[in-house]
Amino acid sequence: MDAIPCRPSLSSDLIDQTLIDPEVPDACLVFDTVLARRLASAKALLDRLERDTDSRDLSALAAARIEFAQASRAVADNLLSRGLG
Repeated sequence: MDAIPCRPSLSSDLIDQTLIDPEVPDACLVFDTVLARRLASAKALLDRLERDTDSRDLSALAAARIEFAQASRAVADNLLSRGLG
C-alpha cells in the first residue's frame, strides 16, 4: 500500500496575512472595542449557562439570551451607521 504524501505545512507568513474584501467599506473593518467586548462577554456568559445543566437557572439563561441579542443588535446598528448595508 502506497503512502499518501502529506501536504507541506503552510508558512507562518501566509497565515498572518489579512485579506480585505474590496466590497466592504473601510469604516466597517474595525469594530468598536466597547461593543465587541460586550458581545464577546454576552456570548461567553450565554455559552456557560447553556452548558451548565446541573444548576439550570432559567431566568439567568433568559436574561443572557436577551443580552446577547441586544449586544448583537448594537454591533449591527454600529456597522450600519458606518455604511455597511
